Amino acid sequence: MAEPVTASDALAHFEGFMASEAEKLRDELPVIREFLESFGMDRNIIDLSGDDVVEFVRDQSSATPADLEPLRAFLAYCSRLAFTETNLVPFLQLGPAAGGARGGQGANAELGGEGFFVTLDGLKRLEAQLLAEKAKRPMVADKLREAMADKDFRENAPLDAARDEQAHLEMRIRDLEHKIRNAVIIDQETKAGRANVGSVVRVMNLATNKEQEFTLVSPTEVDPKAGKISIQSPVGVAVMNKIAGDEVTVKAPSGSVQFKIVEIIG
Repeated sequence: MAEPVTASDALAHFEGFMASEAEKLRDELPVIREFLESFGMDRNIIDLSGDDVVEFVRDQSSATPADLEPLRAFLAYCSRLAFTETNLVPFLQLGPAAGGARGGQGANAELGGEGFFVTLDGLKRLEAQLLAEKAKRPMVADKLREAMADKDFRENAPLDAARDEQAHLEMRIRDLEHKIRNAVIIDQETKAGRANVGSVVRVMNLATNKEQEFTLVSPTEVDPKAGKISIQSPVGVAVMNKIAGDEVTVKAPSGSVQFKIVEIIG
């Protein structure tokens, strides 16, 4: 994780995740907030333990599984984003189907195969982009209203342009919301020494014996100057889920290149 996440931060993340379901969020927040206040809103959520969950549930002796569903959803979300050190959902004692899988294929399966693998910094960047795109809505709406003031719709180029701009803006917003809603942060335990999103990988070109180092990131985080390459790039595809010592073949436009993975950090 890039930096400590407090219980308050985790709740804010969850509220952003649930923003499109405002009515449901209003119903779910009280029990989540009560739980986090009993733990300590200023404490780092990574310190949250199964004992904390068990103690809270014990104090809610009359609570039904339906009453605890909001807390299950929140803990599952924290597990998926690696805010908590382990999956704490089982401590609610709601049965084996309660979910809360951590990164990798487990969380991806819970999301119906729609998981978007990203670093915590990348998730924050997506959230900032979403806010920036939503802030454009009033300006685009004004352009649309001004263009519609011209009653001759047959040859109204400004109206067509405004409609196109609005459609493209809403498409970008939906795409960002989808990625944030399905974000999966893979922690080191889940990676088990294998290269994945957030890993720093050092490889050696077997033809030249030269080494290079890069960080694997999601397609939205690519920054060649900072050595950040996409998991969907030829090199990224070749090293994904490999371990130190493995030899891989990178299919480049100029031909195939053999690399040996020297080290994987994170």
